Amino acid sequence: MNDALKMSLRSIVYRRKQYVSMFLVCLFGVGISIFSIFLINGMLSALENKARIYYGGDYQFMGGTYDYELFDYDNYIEDLKTVFPKNTIIAPRFDYTDGYAALYFEGVGVRQRMMKGVDFTIEKELFSTLNFRSGSIEGMAGSNGILLSAAIADILEVNTGDSVTLMIHTKSQGINTMELVVNGIFTDSSLFGMYTSYMDIDCLRDAYRFPENCINRICITLPEGYDAENLAATYQTTLEAKYPMYEQVSNKQLFYDHRKDMGFPNYALIKLSANLNDVQILIDAMKFISSFIIIILMLIIIIGVSSTFRVIVIKRINEIGIYKAIGMRYGKIMGMLLTETMLLVISGCLSGLVFSLILCLFAKFINFSFIPAFDIFLKNGVLVPNINIVYFIILAAVIIVTTLCAVYLRIRKSVAVPPCEALAVTE
Repeated sequence: MNDALKMSLRSIVYRRKQYVSMFLVCLFGVGISIFSIFLINGMLSALENKARIYYGGDYQFMGGTYDYELFDYDNYIEDLKTVFPKNTIIAPRFDYTDGYAALYFEGVGVRQRMMKGVDFTIEKELFSTLNFRSGSIEGMAGSNGILLSAAIADILEVNTGDSVTLMIHTKSQGINTMELVVNGIFTDSSLFGMYTSYMDIDCLRDAYRFPENCINRICITLPEGYDAENLAATYQTTLEAKYPMYEQVSNKQLFYDHRKDMGFPNYALIKLSANLNDVQILIDAMKFISSFIIIILMLIIIIGVSSTFRVIVIKRINEIGIYKAIGMRYGKIMGMLLTETMLLVISGCLSGLVFSLILCLFAKFINFSFIPAFDIFLKNGVLVPNINIVYFIILAAVIIVTTLCAVYLRIRKSVAVPPCEALAVTE
């Protein structure tokens, strides 16, 4: 073992009482910082997963007629398959947003904000991530089944297997009713599901009296490993060679408001982030708060550890004088003191990582679904931190380097004192 490392370890053991405060500052600072990163990433991952189910994946291909109707949609899907990578999930959807739709059960009715017609055969994998209180998506394809949010199910007081009545305004402004069977009740009911229900696309089109060969959007989910946000511009360019495409927008409302200016038909490739514009302020606020907390904790760690160690170095000026008097070289003394700092910070960071993992484990046992509108950040009612060791490595590297730089000048100044002066200093 290196002599400087041996001396550093002995010094740490001998002065362990002095170093406890430094170690604890590093442990709790790093632990809380890393836990904050894991927690925020987990919350944003839960939000994105719910949004992907609600909007249908990474992109929506929309447009067509004035009423957003895509006739003979199989041709569009075949064209889109030539644009996107192999194994991309390209699925038709029919969203009912205009007019009146409500569900009734034993005299109790609930207005629906959104009815989504889904091809569950194609989108089975995406909907498999939906958390169900009861039931599932099995048997939904081609049936008159419906998936309800837990909030709607509780209002109607229905369970899986019960029959509910859908009342809906048809395309011709008539009124149609249809008996539906509750196939599943999902718990992810908040911004992306509170008053939204999912049913088979053919069943919903039939209820709305919509043509069989027509939909109003095509949902696109890229294979794992593809960066949908950064690749959007590339796919946009390819699609522009095939269709009159509206420009890429950061907010889908811009397409809704201005598409009439370019004539019909026209089309747009809407990114998931463009659909999330309404909650982007909330996402940015979460990232800002998390960054602010991490920066404050990092400053506390760096200032606390460096200032404490500098005081310890000043008190050890006699020891440094003895080392120099017996012939120990300047670089070796510097290396020993810097190694002490590095060992303390590294051990504190590693302990902080363990502490953060313990916090992540306990977070999964607390149900936060009682908080209004907080479900968008939860998975099955609990917070599920997204653990990524890369963030720890980056944070630890920054703390170690900045702390060493902070104590380096003080150590160099103390080691530069002549032996006779150092030995003459009294504490």
